[in-house]
Amino acid sequence: MMKDQVLLLFSGIACAFGAWAFWHYLDADAVVALTTLALVAAVADNLRLRRKLRETERRG
Repeated sequence: MMKDQVLLLFSGIACAFGAWAFWHYLDADAVVALTTLALVAAVADNLRLRRKLRETERRG
């Protein structure tokens, strides 16, 4: 139980530090980085869904 609490606290601290570092070092470019990441994720999901649709059409 205590080990889980310590690991959870460490995870929270690591995430907070990562968020601070992201915004601190990227500054104004952080929004561009997040937008680019969202665009890449949308394109990857679109490609995955198109592939799945092609497989479904072949079966049906």
